[in-house]
Amino acid sequence: MSAPVVIVGGGPVGLTTSLLLSRLGVRNVVLERHPGTSIHPKAVGLNQRTVEILRSLGLGDAVAAAGAPPRTVSRTGWYTSLGGPTPLHGREIAVRDAWGGGQYADEYAAASPAPYTMLPQIRLEPILRAAAQARPEAQLLFDCEVVGIVPEGDGVDVVVRDALGEHVVRASYVVGADGGRTVADALGIDMSGPRDLVDMVSAHFSADLTDVLPNHECLIYWFVNPDLGGSIGSGYLYHLGPWDDEGRSAEWVFACGFGPDDPERFDEQGMRERLGRSLGVDLPEVEIHSISHWYINAVVADRFREGRCFLVGDAAHRIPPWGALGLNTGIQDAHNLAWKLAAALRDESCEPLLDTYEQERHAIARSVADSSLHNFANHGGLIDTAIGLAPGQAAAEGWAALATLWSDSPEGLAKQEALGDAVRYMDAEFHAHGAENGFAYPTGALVPDPEAQLLPDDTLVHRPTTRPGHHVPHAWLRTDRGRVSTVEIGEPGRFLLLVGAGAEGAWRAALASLSHPVAAAVDVVAVAPPGTEPGPGVVVEDGTWTRLREVSDDGAVLVRPDTMVAWRCTARPADPAGALGAALDAVVPVKEGATR
Repeated sequence: MSAPVVIVGGGPVGLTTSLLLSRLGVRNVVLERHPGTSIHPKAVGLNQRTVEILRSLGLGDAVAAAGAPPRTVSRTGWYTSLGGPTPLHGREIAVRDAWGGGQYADEYAAASPAPYTMLPQIRLEPILRAAAQARPEAQLLFDCEVVGIVPEGDGVDVVVRDALGEHVVRASYVVGADGGRTVADALGIDMSGPRDLVDMVSAHFSADLTDVLPNHECLIYWFVNPDLGGSIGSGYLYHLGPWDDEGRSAEWVFACGFGPDDPERFDEQGMRERLGRSLGVDLPEVEIHSISHWYINAVVADRFREGRCFLVGDAAHRIPPWGALGLNTGIQDAHNLAWKLAAALRDESCEPLLDTYEQERHAIARSVADSSLHNFANHGGLIDTAIGLAPGQAAAEGWAALATLWSDSPEGLAKQEALGDAVRYMDAEFHAHGAENGFAYPTGALVPDPEAQLLPDDTLVHRPTTRPGHHVPHAWLRTDRGRVSTVEIGEPGRFLLLVGAGAEGAWRAALASLSHPVAAAVDVVAVAPPGTEPGPGVVVEDGTWTRLREVSDDGAVLVRPDTMVAWRCTARPADPAGALGAALDAVVPVKEGATR
């Protein structure tokens, strides 16, 4: 068996990689060692950039239908428990808006055509698998373990073991999306960064919590219970769906760090007891589906490429869940890599483009790992410290600190102010719109703009810009087929040259004169002012694009197939063909010695 691309790992990142390649006409084989999709809940938050990618694959409606009702995931809150024997139990400590909900709704709507969506990984994976299997370009082989990766000449031999024994799948390229279990080790690629920081346990269970939930707008309930050692030891709870018409969830996840009085490993009975202690309510009808043990890591592979093999997702980086960027970063890895693989397979002279994958994504992974680790450290430290809790503190002292917090004493008022500051400071975890939407590549498959002013280094604020290396800003356009965003107007695998309607002819003539291998994969779209009628190749804006484009009416913005800006020209130069040709040479360098 052979295929241009073999993908090792059939989780969400591997399946997304398959779908992205299939959409570009690239045959691919997915090899997954498990017999089916994941049975353990993992990631749950899909940020706007990720939902844009899923929408581009035709999965927008399926994802929206399977996701949590927006009204149930707009906030997060901290509680001593859901109930208990004293007036200090079952108390709300703080609640705040999060993930584009509440006060952030307009801000998020202005940044993307796609909403932030809460869809647990165990419900996302079946959607991705069904879609991937439906593509004729893909072959999905589950219950098939990879036991060897052998680079061989102009390809890679992937040795697999299945029910029929061992055999080889020949690939031009291999994508490791296996969580680092096989491909990275076979290639001798190490991970660097803090690891095994906290021993965690999670339980996936079913229970009716309708009558004990203090706030039905919260996705996550964080517990701060002095009997259990503060935030990380007390644990957190979030709903997992499926949801009924009233927004009530049937299933839940509870997770916590191991405490000194916890068993070495939780069995089902031990987890039932732990749930009762943390939640503080009787749960007579609890069905535990699975218990998983895991460690908090913030590690990144030393390199993302070895020859014809590439790492994506958890194979390339393992990121703490505080900030919900792990799965999102992995899917965005795949989005970056897929079009580059397709270009190299379509024309081998474009192979140098593949060097830009690691160049662009490695720095993003390191930044995300660092910020997520920072969020983890702050999550417990800030809230606990504001209340007056400390490691090793006696439980009675912790409860006394909580009693003071809710008093009208000067000390209590000071604690309330400190707590408010701590909750607001946690924007880095719950409102990091710049990290979610505004990640940027300073170098890579792009032409930096030397005249552009540096943007503030702020992960909280999303600042739309057409600076090369940034995501193209979202603006609604009216076409002869209806309304579409600048983010979604491009065709799969093709570049987009956005120009003013008055300069369309000059830019089209410039493009037609070029012999670069990807020149034929560039579509010119003329953006006309409000009041104009749309037509073939001409779209009409509402004024938003003019405000965001940062180029003149006769300038141009070149957008890559992964919706990142590759180059911009603030005003039409004397030689548009020369400028555009030089840009394409820089964005997609041609292999030395290749004919043009």
